[in-house]
Amino acid sequence: MEKLFALLAKLSSPRIPVPLDKQTHFVIGALLGLVFSVVIGYWAILIVALIAVAKEVYDYKHPLIHTCDFYDWLATTLGGILGAGIWHQLIL
Repeated sequence: MEKLFALLAKLSSPRIPVPLDKQTHFVIGALLGLVFSVVIGYWAILIVALIAVAKEVYDYKHPLIHTCDFYDWLATTLGGILGAGIWHQLIL
């Protein structure tokens, strides 16, 4: 997994680097979107977005060890959209 993140870091633009944290959220969202879309179709995007919101609420309630960030939610949700889209392109 670390090699994947290193590759993503190399591919990101040098002018606008994507933090490793956001890359992780994106990859996890894509995996969740892919897995959930196998079972429930495009509703997977909603489920991934809700899971991301729940995680950010958890982070908000534990400020000593976590930080709540809108962009974490956004990265996870965009990953979910990509994962669901990939699945639906594969089955068409």
